[in-house]
Amino acid sequence: MEYKPTFKHKLEYLGLRIIIFLLQLIPHRLALTLAGVAGKILWIIGIRRKVSQKNFQWGFRNKYSADERDKILSRSYSDFCKSMVEFARLPKIKNKIGKYIHIEGIERLHKLAEQNIGALLITGHFGSWELFGLALANAGIKLDILVGTQRNRLSDEFLIKYREKLGIGVIGVGVASRGILRSLKSGRMVAILADQDAGKSGIIIDFMGNPASTAPGTATFAMKMNSPIAVGYIVRNPDGITHSALVKEIIYPSLYNDYPDEIHHITQKFSDILAEGIEKYPSQYFWAHRKFKSTYSY
Repeated sequence: MEYKPTFKHKLEYLGLRIIIFLLQLIPHRLALTLAGVAGKILWIIGIRRKVSQKNFQWGFRNKYSADERDKILSRSYSDFCKSMVEFARLPKIKNKIGKYIHIEGIERLHKLAEQNIGALLITGHFGSWELFGLALANAGIKLDILVGTQRNRLSDEFLIKYREKLGIGVIGVGVASRGILRSLKSGRMVAILADQDAGKSGIIIDFMGNPASTAPGTATFAMKMNSPIAVGYIVRNPDGITHSALVKEIIYPSLYNDYPDEIHHITQKFSDILAEGIEKYPSQYFWAHRKFKSTYSY
């Protein structure tokens, strides 16, 4: 069926283009400062505040007081807004990426690339994840990212082209299986945000001491294609401007061939690595999504 954008979709698309255009005009530090303020306002007015508080409490239990928890979450909202601004400014950042980000462990990915081995990259809604992708692409990693398809086709097509102009390939969720297999066969790396609730189609693993439905697809592709899984994330440095991208570990699926449930063990393994990062950098995580909606009540 031919897509005919509604007036609402046209308005949303125009708003997206204007916002990105304006954010690229102003100086980088000013843009991040404004984003930080916006994040604090979102926290104060209570956008998904209860969801964030419940996720945090389930993850950390009594490690932090309520006041400490809310201070961390307020910073998390500010960092999220800063990350969205950085996404809007990626074309401006691209040619001076080395000024803003240092990648620890990039040699592990280069080693896979030299062998022309297709691989998966697992990360989460952690730090400026779009900037992570740009940094890897600029470091010579042939990267495709798995993204959800938006109902607004105008915005969806614009964002696909936006990423592709930066040297990042895009695989839509609607064609995920074919797209991922094609990328792996051609020796590319496929980046997946693997920390969202997977509903009834997921498998239950432990995440920060809680049962969580997690998509088994990543481990399934890795076992089927014998593709390594790199696990990492990006964190904002104390100066608020620069970042450290951390490639933490490479998981080789062949090591799990003798496990009774290799899919579960691999999924648990990369989830544990992400959880360790969240525990170390709690203000860097996006707590506002319903991570446990299949297992707990919000």
